[in-house]
Amino acid sequence: MRIGIDVGRATSTAVLVDAAGRVLAEAVVDSAPRTGLCVRRALAALGPLPGPVGAVAVVTDLARRPPRPRPVAVLRIAPGSHAALAPLADWPEAARTALGGLTGVVAGGSAVTGGSLGPLDRDGVAAFAARARDAGVRVFAVCAAGAPARPGPELDAAAVLATTVPGALLSLSYETGAAGLRERENATAVNAALGGWAEELVADCRAALRSARIAAPLCFARDDGGLVSAEYFARHPVIATAPASACAARGALARTGLDQAVVVDAGARSVRCLVVRDGEPERSTRLLPGPFGVRLALGAPEVVETDGAVPAAVPATVARLLERVPGAGVLYTGGRAEAFGAPVGPGEPPAGDRERGTGRNVTRADTRTTVRTGAGADARTDARTDARTDVRTGARADADPAPHGRYPRLTDAARYAARADCRIEVEQVISAPGRAELDQALAAVRDHALSRCVAAGAAPGSVRIESLAHAPVAYLPAGVHRVTVRAAGAPAPGATP
Repeated sequence: MRIGIDVGRATSTAVLVDAAGRVLAEAVVDSAPRTGLCVRRALAALGPLPGPVGAVAVVTDLARRPPRPRPVAVLRIAPGSHAALAPLADWPEAARTALGGLTGVVAGGSAVTGGSLGPLDRDGVAAFAARARDAGVRVFAVCAAGAPARPGPELDAAAVLATTVPGALLSLSYETGAAGLRERENATAVNAALGGWAEELVADCRAALRSARIAAPLCFARDDGGLVSAEYFARHPVIATAPASACAARGALARTGLDQAVVVDAGARSVRCLVVRDGEPERSTRLLPGPFGVRLALGAPEVVETDGAVPAAVPATVARLLERVPGAGVLYTGGRAEAFGAPVGPGEPPAGDRERGTGRNVTRADTRTTVRTGAGADARTDARTDARTDVRTGARADADPAPHGRYPRLTDAARYAARADCRIEVEQVISAPGRAELDQALAAVRDHALSRCVAAGAAPGSVRIESLAHAPVAYLPAGVHRVTVRAAGAPAPGATP
């Protein structure tokens, strides 16, 4: 069995599924300020579990409770450039100030083709590390020119930083961003700045699992909807700051059997629309606003957000997106779908039974939780939680006539997360003068992606390559290719520490 938990601004949902992905139980509770408390309430509302849990997956957006960035020292390893292209030069002033504004550039790095641009200035790295240490900064973002093809200079610089600043926390760009230097540098700096938020979130959720006596691997949803382990998320939080809409869209597609649609995710405060092609949310090829207002190019799904208080804006957005997928339908998810034209589906509570438009059936028994167990069982009250909730559970899957649960739209994201695989994406630039060298280089990238997927929490025996794409880089010499590989695998069994 696995559990998916979607922590939203107004409502948190939890879904328990069996090994075949069938819904055994679901819960809908009011959200609390702390994510850990939301998880604790949702788990308590699920009631007694019929057996051991194999994994718990949490879906939550950074915007639910935006953190302050922690101070980061940003080191670039590359030839000098104009001041307008300096590290953090294109950041919003407030974000640059919050980060501390400590940056440095040292000689070294590689060309995109893999050729060296000169030896690493180790003395320069040590001097920069000492300056950061004296300023009380021990978090570093390191970005070297050509790192996707040759990460050696970043690894060498990391060794110098760790020696000069014992206990230094390091984010290296070859693990984080895309091929472009500035885009990769910005993603790495944001990743380093989010480390404190990620560590707190992991600790909060693990405490909630311990309180529920659940010993299972903890995973977090990434922006494209796949999962990564808590350990991987703590090191790479920038890939998992806005996963809710992608998870909801994927859950809605699984519920309907469609593979192409414009998905309308109607939440309590906003409406998010996105295009899905061939079962995958359409990803952006341009810079998108990310955490702290920094524009990033991480290939996240392109989501168009409108104010939930202005329903008239949604039809125009949907019409514009439908032009990109001729013949596709419109698929609704989220607690307020009917407010934007979605029909009331089987098992969906009518809008009149909802409190504050958050999409919940709510009992009005003060601090008591209403629980319905199985099909047609008598209701009972339980004062285990302060949240006013309506929960329907069924220990036997064959007793539940709704394969996607009683509230399918409201629980799309949690239900998808409960069934999802761990997933990673690797982008590299390779140089191969001939076909034999290209095949060898592609095999190496595939192997790296499979290993990275295991590091992200997948069981070794389950990992597989989902896709591999490569193309020559037109503006570089012949033989230089950009390679993108996606790998996935089921979450590995184990106990949460």
